[in-house]
Amino acid sequence: MKTYLLLLFLVPVAAFGQYPVFDGANLANNQSAHAEDIAKWVQSIAQLKTQIDQLNQQISIQSDLRQWQGDPVEAGAKVVLVGLGQQDLAQQYGQIKTVLLSLVNSVASLTNTGQGTYRPINDVDLSGNAFQPDPLTHRRYSVLDAAQANSDQVTDETKAREDILQADIAATLAQLATASTDAEAQKLTAKLIVLNGQLAQVEATQKREADAVTLQKVANDSRKDEEIQAAAELEMQDDYLANQRVTAYMHTIKLRTTTP
Repeated sequence: MKTYLLLLFLVPVAAFGQYPVFDGANLANNQSAHAEDIAKWVQSIAQLKTQIDQLNQQISIQSDLRQWQGDPVEAGAKVVLVGLGQQDLAQQYGQIKTVLLSLVNSVASLTNTGQGTYRPINDVDLSGNAFQPDPLTHRRYSVLDAAQANSDQVTDETKAREDILQADIAATLAQLATASTDAEAQKLTAKLIVLNGQLAQVEATQKREADAVTLQKVANDSRKDEEIQAAAELEMQDDYLANQRVTAYMHTIKLRTTTP
């Protein structure tokens, strides 16, 4: 009986010695740390997702900007460069003044009627003989006529160029209104600047030739006034010299005196 009781006490001790001891506090700490790690992972994943969304938004914005700006090379191919030739920029209209003066007939202005605007100047004297005017006196008027004719020629020559430029400006403005990208709009704007510059150059050429006619008229009038003034001074000088000669001659005359 004693032996049986002893075995009852010994068996449980031996049996319990074979199983691990349960540590509840350590397990709770491990579970808490694991939960914190999972929370950090969730937070990191959320932050990463936010960064990815921001990056996608930036990429989308850059893509929109590229689409809005467009490809400069492609935009340049769409811009039709009509009327921008270098030969047009260097084109000479009318005649230069040196050539113009070499072609002037000194008395041609006497027969110039301005396409029926004036009467021809009479070139026959009272005796029916041909009037021979002084070439240098009338050359200035022939030069003025030539300047006017040259101005008319320049106006006619530049009118065709002006029409081309204005038509191209109108077409470019229409293209600019429907430009799909900023690059294309910039190309068209640059083209408009060049076209307007050429148009201003053509208009300046017309004005320059018109001013040349006015300046020639001013020069003629000024020369005429100068000649009148010089003729008056010469006349005064001749009168003075004539008076001196008459006075000197009078001094040489000896009057006879008669004795009563």
